[in-house]
Amino acid sequence: MRVSRLVLWSIILLLLITNITTIFILSGKNNSDEFVVLDENPVDRNQPLAEIGDEEVLYQDWMNELIEQYGESVLHDLIDKEVVFQLAEDKDLEVHPKIIDRELSRMMVMQGVLSEEEKEKKIEKWTEQIKYRYYLQQLLSEDVSVSEAEIEEYYQFYQNQYQFDDMVQLSHILVSTQQEAEYVMARLDDGEPFNEVAKDLSIDEESRTDGGYLGFYSETSSFIPREYYDTAISLEAGTYSEPILVNNGYAIIFHHQHLPAIELNYDEVYEEVRQDVALDQLQAEVDASALWDQIEVELNYKNEKN
Repeated sequence: MRVSRLVLWSIILLLLITNITTIFILSGKNNSDEFVVLDENPVDRNQPLAEIGDEEVLYQDWMNELIEQYGESVLHDLIDKEVVFQLAEDKDLEVHPKIIDRELSRMMVMQGVLSEEEKEKKIEKWTEQIKYRYYLQQLLSEDVSVSEAEIEEYYQFYQNQYQFDDMVQLSHILVSTQQEAEYVMARLDDGEPFNEVAKDLSIDEESRTDGGYLGFYSETSSFIPREYYDTAISLEAGTYSEPILVNNGYAIIFHHQHLPAIELNYDEVYEEVRQDVALDQLQAEVDASALWDQIEVELNYKNEKN
């Protein structure tokens, strides 16, 4: 199935956020020796970062290598971001709130179990990234002529990609007999963590090592028994079910969170659809550097070796 550029970029951005380990931000607090790395993990700049036999890897060696390898690329990314947001502000661009909610839900589906604090931090980062990609696409496609008929035809053909289906995040503990299920319930009711009981007792080999975690599923998913979704959706987040009878035993379901369906009508996704049609016509890479000439950019650093 075809997916929109915004969906694809949501996935790409999530992978970047998850895997990039080379973006650094100075703490800037009274010339402190601490250096903030990604998730605010401090690094003492006066201590070796690693010791290998008699040799040491020093902070400055590390930084020199990172700047050499990634410095110019990261600098360009920062410039791209600032250019896009400045132009978006100048042109009063906006993203429909339901589009942001939809993309946040799609990115959340690719996560495991998160605490409320972790969710808040990620949602803040993701929201900025979603706006950036939407504004970038709008800026790059604003001068492309697209007819109303083309937009409507495209929407009718691909309209499902602009929606988000209701999904529930769940874990389970699967056992063979009712007696075993009652033992599971006794341990859970005594306050033992669901994931620990799952590791001890679940007979589902695929999920047991992950504490019974299964992931996000919709009502129409064929990868879990229908009873799982129906049971999970009836629970409050953070609670578990009574044992339910399934084909291969008895299951206790834990409901982590519910992501409700997000349905957007034609008017709400009109601009996003127009962007997709226009960018298809351009057949060019979505690259913010094409916008640099619309705003004053003075680049003072360049890695001559690249």
